Amino acid sequence: MTIKQALTLRGAIILLCIVMLALLGQKAFRIEDKIQDVREAGRLYASGDLIAAESAYRIAADNFSIHYKEALIAARLKELAPITEIRTTLSRVKAMTLKQMKDGDFPGFMESYASVLSLKGKYMKTGSSYESYYRQLSEDSGVSQLLAAGFQAFRKQFLAELADRMNASGNGGGTVAGGTDDSFKWNLLLIPDAYYGSAGEKAALLAERFAAYDTALLKTLAGAGSFQPLLDSALSLAEAYKMHDYDAAWVQKQTDESVRMILGKDLDGDQAAAFSGHAAAYRKYASAAGIAGSKPLTYIESNAAKLLKRAARWVAQGKYAEGIELYAALSPLQDTSAETAAAKSAWDEAEPVRLLPGGTEEGKYSQVAVVRGRYGAKVAVAGIDSNGQLYYAEMSGDGTVTTQAGDMLADAAKLRQLRFDDRLSAYTEVPVVIAETGREDGRIAFTGYAIRPEGISRMLAFAGDGYALNTDDGSITVTNAALDDGTAGPDAVYRETDGVYQFAEIVQDYPLTDASLLEQLPFENISLYGTIYTDSSGQSVLDANGRSVLLQWNTEPVTDLAAVSGQFQSNYGMTETEYGLESVPIFVVDQVGSLNLQMP
Repeated sequence: MTIKQALTLRGAIILLCIVMLALLGQKAFRIEDKIQDVREAGRLYASGDLIAAESAYRIAADNFSIHYKEALIAARLKELAPITEIRTTLSRVKAMTLKQMKDGDFPGFMESYASVLSLKGKYMKTGSSYESYYRQLSEDSGVSQLLAAGFQAFRKQFLAELADRMNASGNGGGTVAGGTDDSFKWNLLLIPDAYYGSAGEKAALLAERFAAYDTALLKTLAGAGSFQPLLDSALSLAEAYKMHDYDAAWVQKQTDESVRMILGKDLDGDQAAAFSGHAAAYRKYASAAGIAGSKPLTYIESNAAKLLKRAARWVAQGKYAEGIELYAALSPLQDTSAETAAAKSAWDEAEPVRLLPGGTEEGKYSQVAVVRGRYGAKVAVAGIDSNGQLYYAEMSGDGTVTTQAGDMLADAAKLRQLRFDDRLSAYTEVPVVIAETGREDGRIAFTGYAIRPEGISRMLAFAGDGYALNTDDGSITVTNAALDDGTAGPDAVYRETDGVYQFAEIVQDYPLTDASLLEQLPFENISLYGTIYTDSSGQSVLDANGRSVLLQWNTEPVTDLAAVSGQFQSNYGMTETEYGLESVPIFVVDQVGSLNLQMP
């Protein structure tokens, strides 16, 4: 070992000894302190100064330099545990409160306040042996003053926030329900009455500020025409106040005033659809808010009834489109499907063309025929559309509508008339529609269609000046018919075969004959020409070239100059002539002919 090494080791030993001596000295002092603390604590305890005694015993307990009267210290601290709890709780709350005030943590601040209330409730009970100790420790901690300062600061902050929000809402910056954080209102409610002065002062102040704030928001929404956001905000406010057990009657009052104003504007502007939509939304809101009766509800019911009467009046006046439009506008408010269906049915009945496909389009049909109360239908209609196609529709007594499509009409551009033929319809027992089109020769082309349940079929097609149905045998006589073989001028007979009328024969003319030849032509179809008069016995007599002929009518009797067609059936009768009572031939008249016939 060198001298340098020896000196270094010696120095280290000396330094270690010095440190040990210092530690022993410090421990000796700590031992003395603990003994003195225990003695002082005992003295304070004996004198009844339990707060100071608890502090001294706690200091002694924390001194581990010597094991000295540990059992006594533990027993006394256990006995004085309430004082320990009060002291430590207040100290902890004070530290937390200072941080919460700095951070603006109101929920945490309220938790600290709740901790103090809980502690106070535990030890400030009447007759509690620790009541005085709590008062002293609370005063010493300054927690009450700190809480008071905190509540005042938060109160000022929240009132300022409320004012700022109200100003923003009044300037158009308000937001709808769900977008506005109204926590400052509920925070103001949480601040104890004492920090407002009294419960009455708190109630008056908050009611004034809350009402101003809520009213400004609702008015802003109403002014902007934001009807649904207005109702949403009102419902949100009402539910929030209810959740906080606070009566805010102004919310419903302002909501009703705003709703009434908007509904009035709707009606003043004849905006029935807007009124109906707003009214339905308010009804839904009222139901959600538990409102059984209000001025807007009464206003809605009254005016909805007026609008329904107006729609019914328009329909009765034939203003069907207006009435149906109003019923549609009112549909969000109530079910108007029955009224709408009835109005449409009335419109269809008044304007049957609407029953046809596309019949509501202007100019869709070039010709339309309508009948009412026939063929078992309330109304029936046939029409030729712009493409020349035939359509048929009918409405039954219960309002059911059926439609059928028929053929394309040839020469539809020359269509002169479309009509129902009642006689043919009665004979065939189905509706028959006749289309009349013009021809270059001046005749009319007749095309008839039978409307059967299984479909529309063509039942006749011929041309002439006119036609007539013989109900005895169902044949049709066409006058001045234009036949397929080019024959023109004669009357033609058409007969039905398998539901379709076909040409059958030409009608033979009655040849004009001199009356002096009657006996030579018994039972022949002939025509006589002359003057018809009535004799003294009331009989019709024909003066034909000086010969008197009694007329027996199978048709409507006529007088004056005329041609009659029929047969001489070898019968005679008596009539007064210029030669006296005379026997003359009897001519059976089947028809009366043209007045301009000339003798051959």
